[in-house]
Amino acid sequence: MIRFEGFELCPAARSLTWNGQAIVLRSKTFDLLLYLAQHPHQAVTKDELMAALWPDSFVEESNLTQQIFLLRKALSENGQGERIVVTVPGKGYQFAAVIESTPVQSDRPRSSELRMSAMQSVTRMVIEAEEEEETPPASELLSPHRYPWARSWIAVAAAAAVLTGVSILAWKNFRPAPPPHISTYLKVTHDGRPKSIGGTDESRIYFEWEDTGAIAEISVSGGDAAPLHVPLEHPRIGEVSPDGSTLLFTSEGSGKGPADSLWTYPVLGGSPRRLGNAVSSTWSPDGERVAYGTANGDIYIVRRDGTEARRIASVGGYLKSLAWSPDGSVIRFSRDGLLWQMSVDGANLHQLLPGWGKSSTQWSGKWAPSGLFYFVADDQIWLSDERRGSAGLIRPIQMTSGPTVWDRPIPNQDGKSLFASGRSKRGELVRFDPRSRQFQPLFGGISVEFVTFSNDGKSVAYVSYPEGVLWRANRDGSSPIQLTRPPQYPKSIRWSPDGLQIAFVDRTPHGLDAIYLIPSDGSGGARHLLPEDLHAETDPSWSPDGRKITFSTSPNVGASAKSNLCILDIASGKIEVIPGSDGLLVPHWSPDGRFIAAMTLDTMGMKLFDIAGGRWSALNTGAVAFPEWSHDGKSIYYMKWTDSPEVLRIRVTDGEVDRLADLKGVQYTGVYTSWMGLDAADAPMMLRDVGTDDIYSMTLQWQ
Repeated sequence: MIRFEGFELCPAARSLTWNGQAIVLRSKTFDLLLYLAQHPHQAVTKDELMAALWPDSFVEESNLTQQIFLLRKALSENGQGERIVVTVPGKGYQFAAVIESTPVQSDRPRSSELRMSAMQSVTRMVIEAEEEEETPPASELLSPHRYPWARSWIAVAAAAAVLTGVSILAWKNFRPAPPPHISTYLKVTHDGRPKSIGGTDESRIYFEWEDTGAIAEISVSGGDAAPLHVPLEHPRIGEVSPDGSTLLFTSEGSGKGPADSLWTYPVLGGSPRRLGNAVSSTWSPDGERVAYGTANGDIYIVRRDGTEARRIASVGGYLKSLAWSPDGSVIRFSRDGLLWQMSVDGANLHQLLPGWGKSSTQWSGKWAPSGLFYFVADDQIWLSDERRGSAGLIRPIQMTSGPTVWDRPIPNQDGKSLFASGRSKRGELVRFDPRSRQFQPLFGGISVEFVTFSNDGKSVAYVSYPEGVLWRANRDGSSPIQLTRPPQYPKSIRWSPDGLQIAFVDRTPHGLDAIYLIPSDGSGGARHLLPEDLHAETDPSWSPDGRKITFSTSPNVGASAKSNLCILDIASGKIEVIPGSDGLLVPHWSPDGRFIAAMTLDTMGMKLFDIAGGRWSALNTGAVAFPEWSHDGKSIYYMKWTDSPEVLRIRVTDGEVDRLADLKGVQYTGVYTSWMGLDAADAPMMLRDVGTDDIYSMTLQWQ
């Protein structure tokens, strides 16, 4: 028996308990724990662990990473998994817990205590014995003649065994079916190009190549992808109807900003039919209706022929990932990055998992016909098994782990497999060279974003991608200092004018985006700037004198009609709403302090606020993302986000637009899909995507 921090690990019984409560481990996870515990306080290499766990097989390191994750997760339920199993950088892992000494006991008891306890309706017997000096032969150990009490003990044990059998039989007959786990991962595609899955008709998977915008289909068993011509301008793929005959598409050609026009299109060809303007959509279980959400946070239901459209709810916020339940009674969606649901008539609107997890992103929800609900949070696939109770009362089950980023899990009809896109996140920091008019690697092409230079040009700050760690370094990238640690994930970072602090956005424990400040020299931790504020705070921008910060109340850094712009006086804590800023987002203070520039709700233009005059004026940028003032305050650089992406610059005085770089055909990445900033000389910087992205088929194993 190995005891540590309240745990008891029994190699013979292959069991693990914590304070008497059984902890269920998978076989390989138990083997990993046992091996580490048998080599305490030693740095065990990954190769040694893989050889011990898979002695006769060649496996990839990701399998070990997954087992380490599962082990830490199991230990963290009742202890501190990260502290018990620690990572030794460059070497492997170490069992760091203190193992309690256990007295060596003889096989012969002198006095014993029989204790029976129930755990999940299963009876366990524990015999506690004291140490004895002499040990009799094994054949005499429980002889009724040598130990008269043995007869009673055997009788009790027999009765207990009968009760145990009855309890186990009842438990098996009446317990809910256990949830599935993923047993195998198989690639369906092998090109590594970025993709977005639409859906499947059980024989083919329909998807979009994001680097070209082309629509394609591929057999669920793999092979060559075939192009699918869709007669729409810039089509974006949506779901497949339940009968497999019709696809949902959005088109930028007839929409408005992020709310593209929504269409149905027959798989075998024909004419598309327009349904409305939408940011997300889903089919009803019978395929006769479509539910869709708008940029203003309204949800509509319309028949598949485009008739009888009606608004069922105005939920507000930034909507994604609508999903209709198999019984047709419930619609779920991601609002401002968190899962919500309501009845199909719009009633009973509520958050699905209040207080669950620390993730700022819960989306890509999809029901299986059995009622299991799969979704994505923290870039991994989770399962809400509502056969065991309502979603708000049960704990989601994590289905995947490791460095692969998963999206769009789609269960097939028989419930035996999932399809999903799996991506390895990796970027290369590049800077635009005005001479060659090409992007070239910066700082050796490290994978970082939100790169920003201090006002004096001597220092740079950035966030590593995808780890999400804030660093500060010299302007050439040398002598980096780590400022934050996970699970904190800084975004939208901004130096204070005096260079002493850095402002950034991260999620609070209550699930809201909020502004934090941290010393730039690493002398202290981050502090929540407005801990009493219960509204979203995004896109911070300092006034040139460092006394004020303007920010947006747009939730989840997304376009929302409920957003407005505020100015915070740091000394007094007073907050003022900028008049006429309803629906605006991403405010940026001009270097001379005279203006605040902001994006419009539809992300199709900008507005300029004259602080002294209190007036707004329009900037005709067209589609706009990641705007940045030039250091002289005469221009604003920005990225055009449409299917013909570019880096542009607009002059504030006369609105003249200069085209700097064509981004078509090159994929960029970042926590917000892409990112753009300016270096100290106003050269645009971006994070070029050098990761891989493929569609996987996952086999579900039912225990």
